[in-house]
Amino acid sequence: MSDRKPYRSFFWPVIFIAAGVIWLLARIDVIPTENLWILLQLWPVLIILAGLDVLFARRLPGVGALLALLVAAGVVYLLLSGTTFNLEGKPELQTEMFEAKIEDAELARFELDLSVQDAVVDALADSDNLVEAQVRHFGQVAFSVSGGQEKQIRLEQEAFNSVFAWLLTQTQKEDFLWEISLSPEVPFDLDVDASTGRSELDLSEVQLEHLMFDASTGASVIILPDSSDAYDVEIKASTGSIRVVLPEQGNMTLRIDGSTGQITFVAHEGAALQVEVKEGGTGNLTIPSWMSKTSGVADRDEGVYQTDGFESAVNKNFLIIEDISTGNIVIE
Repeated sequence: MSDRKPYRSFFWPVIFIAAGVIWLLARIDVIPTENLWILLQLWPVLIILAGLDVLFARRLPGVGALLALLVAAGVVYLLLSGTTFNLEGKPELQTEMFEAKIEDAELARFELDLSVQDAVVDALADSDNLVEAQVRHFGQVAFSVSGGQEKQIRLEQEAFNSVFAWLLTQTQKEDFLWEISLSPEVPFDLDVDASTGRSELDLSEVQLEHLMFDASTGASVIILPDSSDAYDVEIKASTGSIRVVLPEQGNMTLRIDGSTGQITFVAHEGAALQVEVKEGGTGNLTIPSWMSKTSGVADRDEGVYQTDGFESAVNKNFLIIEDISTGNIVIE
């Protein structure tokens, strides 16, 4: 029989308890929330101590608990005293304004990387600008404009850890909002990476040529415009929730892959809509009673569904569901 002792350590249990206590003290304002920035910069110390715990805890299980208690006591002291050891100071929340002129633009390709930011996108009113943005942020934000008749625009957070940004906004309860407005005079090819933030895209007054919307865990609302010109929409979803208001008088083709979250499509009464489901899944598909299945097996989700009078309608909306996956897709 082997006399090798099993690995037992109290290091991580004590660290988790201490982390909960520190977070609670910060929430009730015993520890100044701005001092948490010190803790974020000292995380390598935790890795070093965890390695020491692995080296010694098998022979001396109490060493792990002692190390964890020393870490917790040291961290609480630093957070209460505000000692920085000359580390980088906490970033300040900034507000910046950006704009791009229309000039001779006939098309705008706009890449918008939202990261953890909440964002509102809508149409400009009474402005000669192509894009206007009011951005509240930590760290650095990059805004670039190039091109003539076909403008290339990019707005993104850079040079800052998005996890740190999220923690700073949570602890400070700051308004971390990006407000972006687009000209209704020029068609847009819009590429939005929503990531974990909450997004509201009111594009009802925007000329849309193409929309790519990539969402992760955030909650999003998208209002699509009426248009006599055809345009395309692609949505990639993950675990978040998305609510899409479809156009009433639009010629739109929307493609979507399912997710583990819920995706809701709101159709206007009387609008011509066709829904095509290519692949089913373990998730749920909800089709309203005012749509009929025109092809496919009756007891399966795959197939084509249409509103009454779809074939003869002038303006038609096409919704193509590539894969339902494990989430819920609702048409209402």
